[in-house]
Amino acid sequence: MTKPEFTVIEGGLSASMNKRPKQFISAYVTDTRLMGVLAVHAHWHLPDGFEGTELHQFFYIDCEETGLETYKSLKNADTSEIEMVEQALIGGLGARKTDMTERQLKGLLTWYMEFNEKHNLPMPDNYSEYGFLLEPATVLSEDENHALMAQICGSITSDYQVINYFLMRSFGRDYTGSAYLADGDFPLDIYDSYRQATFCKNVIDKDSVYPDGAAAYLCESLIEMNGCYETVISRVVVKDLKVVGFSHCSGFAISTAEAAMMLAKPEFVTVYEVLLSDSDMDDNIGELTVALNTVMSVHENGRLFMAFRSSNSHVDNRIFRLSNDVKGIYFLTDYGQLIIAAYSLPGIHQLEKKLAASPLAPFLMPTAKYEFKEPVLFEFIQSDFEDFEDFLDVIRDE
Repeated sequence: MTKPEFTVIEGGLSASMNKRPKQFISAYVTDTRLMGVLAVHAHWHLPDGFEGTELHQFFYIDCEETGLETYKSLKNADTSEIEMVEQALIGGLGARKTDMTERQLKGLLTWYMEFNEKHNLPMPDNYSEYGFLLEPATVLSEDENHALMAQICGSITSDYQVINYFLMRSFGRDYTGSAYLADGDFPLDIYDSYRQATFCKNVIDKDSVYPDGAAAYLCESLIEMNGCYETVISRVVVKDLKVVGFSHCSGFAISTAEAAMMLAKPEFVTVYEVLLSDSDMDDNIGELTVALNTVMSVHENGRLFMAFRSSNSHVDNRIFRLSNDVKGIYFLTDYGQLIIAAYSLPGIHQLEKKLAASPLAPFLMPTAKYEFKEPVLFEFIQSDFEDFEDFLDVIRDE
């Protein structure tokens, strides 16, 4: 899951926002609770403003480590401004938006305010703009919490899906999330020693089936923590799409090279020359981000645009890879090259068609196409090379 990079848009909100009357218009939250993150948008009308004022509030929540971590706001924004912030906020989540009532909105934010307090985490900046949502605190009933949890977790439709989500939540030490997927009296915290661990890959194999319809699965998980990798074998028992048994079988450390082999997959790359000046490119970068439906991040030698899948269907597979939520990559170098990459032929063709339909299309000239046995574009991004062809010449020699 990729943390959003926000474009800051000045909204001109005053410190007296808490005191101004507000009319609730709408709110939504993403259905990505089981991926460990949530994005929230609230829309308000401020009736005492001159000719009325529209307020849009955006929150980003990390359910594992940092809690309620980001807040942004827009006042009297047009559609394009809202789309830019939304794209930065939810573009990498594979999310579906689900409507919330005002009470659900305040109850959810109150829950994560208490999460921050419990873990000694700071609240996001500009509390004076959103504090009215938290004062007084809105505490949802058990039934209300259960209904909201079902809403933000989405539908569970297969054993593979429940196992991958359950292990992801367990290694993330998110026991609220893992408890939602469990039914039975067994410990959920058997992997409590894993802190800030990343659930990189999981392979599921059926072990046995019980007379009551439950099925046991052996799961081989690749975990990264503090730059080190470990393979962990777990046994997970599922019945009626709920985890009813969970145990640790074995585990052992592996080298970075072994982890790279386990995560390796082909990469298809197309290189273009960009026939635009730097200033013209900068003027159109926001429009390009929206047109390509990507999330942008800035690197030392260029700008990276990540295109993510529209759903988290990659979780519903026997072999899960965290990186399979990425549909494709666009990297615009500071030296006039645009490099695109995908992990299949249909994928790279889809990116090429997307580019052909973008405002950038008349200013692109394709210069090369490649197929690699394992990804190389991120290596180039992290290298000191300015030209992709020069980079390839060196790694060919090596």
